[in-house]
Amino acid sequence: MLDKLKWLWQYYKKHLGVLSILVFLTPIQVIFQVSIPRMIDFTIDYMNEKTIPDDWFAKFLTDIGASFSLSPEMTFGISFVALGLIASILYFIVQGHRAWMNLKLEWMFRQESFDATTTKGPDFFNKFRTGDLVTRMTDDVAEKLSWFACSGIFRLYEALLMVGFTITMMVAIDPVMTLWAAGPLPILIIIFFITASLLEKRYDYLQGRISKFNDILESCFSGIRVVKAYVLEKAQKEKFEKAAVKRRDAEIDAVKMHAVIDSLYMYIWQFSILVVLVAGGYAVMNSTLSQGKLGSFIFYTVWLVFPMFDIGQFLVKSRQSAVSMNRLMELEQMPVLVKENGNADSGKIQADDLKFENVSFKFPELDHNIIDDVTLTVKKGSTVAFVGKVGAGKSWFVNMIPRLVEPTGGVIKIGEIDLKKYTLADLRSSIGYVPQEPILFSDTIENNILMGRTDISKEVLAWAIEVSQLKSEIETFPKGMQTYIGTRGMSISGGQKQRLGLARALVGKPEYLILDDCTSALDSKTESALWERLHIVLPDMTAILITHRPDALEKTDMIYVFEDGKVVENGHHRELISSGSRYAKIYKRYKLEESVK
Repeated sequence: MLDKLKWLWQYYKKHLGVLSILVFLTPIQVIFQVSIPRMIDFTIDYMNEKTIPDDWFAKFLTDIGASFSLSPEMTFGISFVALGLIASILYFIVQGHRAWMNLKLEWMFRQESFDATTTKGPDFFNKFRTGDLVTRMTDDVAEKLSWFACSGIFRLYEALLMVGFTITMMVAIDPVMTLWAAGPLPILIIIFFITASLLEKRYDYLQGRISKFNDILESCFSGIRVVKAYVLEKAQKEKFEKAAVKRRDAEIDAVKMHAVIDSLYMYIWQFSILVVLVAGGYAVMNSTLSQGKLGSFIFYTVWLVFPMFDIGQFLVKSRQSAVSMNRLMELEQMPVLVKENGNADSGKIQADDLKFENVSFKFPELDHNIIDDVTLTVKKGSTVAFVGKVGAGKSWFVNMIPRLVEPTGGVIKIGEIDLKKYTLADLRSSIGYVPQEPILFSDTIENNILMGRTDISKEVLAWAIEVSQLKSEIETFPKGMQTYIGTRGMSISGGQKQRLGLARALVGKPEYLILDDCTSALDSKTESALWERLHIVLPDMTAILITHRPDALEKTDMIYVFEDGKVVENGHHRELISSGSRYAKIYKRYKLEESVK
């Protein structure tokens, strides 16, 4: 419980003004509200007996009224209206601030969770599926947590105050009858403790079903081409139906349990009203209780129903919200693979040799290194290539340059400066990176290239498009650069996606360019034109290629052959070919593959 309060406090402390209003105005509003039935009490008793009730509050009000020449009836009537008006105004202020805080908390929960997610590494996204993440940031936040985090808590606060002040008023009227009215309280507490763990299990299961349901939706829509190509529509429909049925059943089970508990809270307190009516009526007939006091006592008993209902709601919703809170905290508590520990004063990175000194990398859950004790130097302005079998570790190796993952051993330097001494923003702005599968967004071609970088001129944008061999094709699109390319670039070809990714990397005029097998979808003519144009601009930058294209390998300054996470040989293309090395065999296979395309 304490960890959850600390988690909530980190959001509340950003809005201490609103929190103060809710904390301090709520009891004032409740005091005015619980004073209203006493006006009914005083008025009825005065009308029956024509004497001012023997109560300090009644005498206080009539003394004030007398100073304004008002009769007791008029004083109690005006007091009734004034107390009701003040209580209503305060209630609207409190409610308004609750509503504002609900929306603000919803925004902050979602934004903080999203921001935290963007800092995570590949291990995080291996553990949490896309549909699950979407569920946590939508359903868990909006439907389960945001209302409870403010309104749920402060309705409990208001309900406890209301119960406390109301019972105080009831005790002042008749202590014995108050015991009859408060009788159900121990029963309700027992009900809560019996149902708490059961509720939490049901809500936890429900959120898991919702996550699974959304994950199936996301995977189907993302892979719709594969679904259609392999005629899997029927299988997907059946999979979707099973997930929908399981979600429906989980929803129904949770609602049933919620309804049963709500009903118990409501009906038990309604039974207490019946007890008050019987016992109070008997007391009035025996003249041990006045009619006015019975009237106000009935009001107070009715008013206890709704605060107790709010308390019951809180006990139920707290279990549901605890599950959602745990799910958000689980995202935050997953450790960041790459931590920001650079110095912002380091400034723009100056191009220099890129040095890898005894570099190793592995994930915590693996018992072997993906990269194992690699030492090499990429000279400034050179073009080097990494080759090897699938799974040799080439992509993970280059991922360490922009610090997408962190070495678990050794150090990577630019010149003599450790990469970790630069901020991630400074480091990554000096690197152009094109992964194996270009990630595109449902936006325009221009926005997919610029990626929010507002400092890039139109001339540089046009240059990047021309170098990446996209210019002629963009001119044929209906809206040119403003053409929307659909989800994950579904409206353009694989080769166009790769060249768009290359344009995105080049437009930042990087000092280091990393191309991870980014021309595999290009035809030979387009690729030849691309490499010819790239080699004109590459002398201005250090280029690191992962490629299986012979033409590209022949033009590199140095080649490193990876095997099981290690560099097993390196050298120039001609040297390695003439020596009959591992590279020579790999190159011949690449040549053979090229000839049969």
